[in-house]
Amino acid sequence: MKIKTRVLGLALFAFSVAACGDGGEETDASTVSGTVTTRGDSSLPVAGATVGVHGTPLSTTTDATGAFTLRDVPLGDVFFVTRANGNWGTVDYYYVPEETAGVIIDLGVVPDETIGAIAESLGPPLSTSDGILDVVFFSGAQGGETASIDAPSDPPFTFDLDGTAVPQPGVIADDEGYGELVYTSVSIADGPIAADVMGVDGVTLCEVAETPGIRYPVLEKSITFVYAYCDPAR
Repeated sequence: MKIKTRVLGLALFAFSVAACGDGGEETDASTVSGTVTTRGDSSLPVAGATVGVHGTPLSTTTDATGAFTLRDVPLGDVFFVTRANGNWGTVDYYYVPEETAGVIIDLGVVPDETIGAIAESLGPPLSTSDGILDVVFFSGAQGGETASIDAPSDPPFTFDLDGTAVPQPGVIADDEGYGELVYTSVSIADGPIAADVMGVDGVTLCEVAETPGIRYPVLEKSITFVYAYCDPAR
């Protein structure tokens, strides 16, 4: 289960044992509660953010503390879309209700100035008409793991251990096996897209953590997260 708790670059998350069920009768929908916070140099609650379920009319707005509740969320693969003025939005995957029942999920947005600073350090500004895809290796990466997406993009970059964007094709991993590989300037016309991850030959074997074969929405001025993990090569 994804429970957001830590940050290196743009994503903020950890994993724990999944809670099962909503505590009531089995239905074909679920209630999901969470908070919206900023990503980057600080993690602050965001009031007035919009949280919706991709592909449905479901949406709600966060209160003064950044909290929200969405009812009648369909079960299975769900992409939560979060937006707020002055920020890049996010598209974050959860499997409902296994990853959402009995917990407060943490969704996020990334301030415009954070994205602007990253873009300035790497090259030209990023178009707000395009999307970003962020492949997050949440466990087991040793450094050098790579990814691929089936859509054109700018060359990927990773973050070093100080949080500085570094243009290179493989991740820089911390001592907990965490790293990110970020693809920018992904056209929304090319979505939904597929993503894959590759380990380091003889060192790691990596897989995308979501449902096999899933494709990821690409939305304008939004960051779509893909979660992956690695095991030691045998």
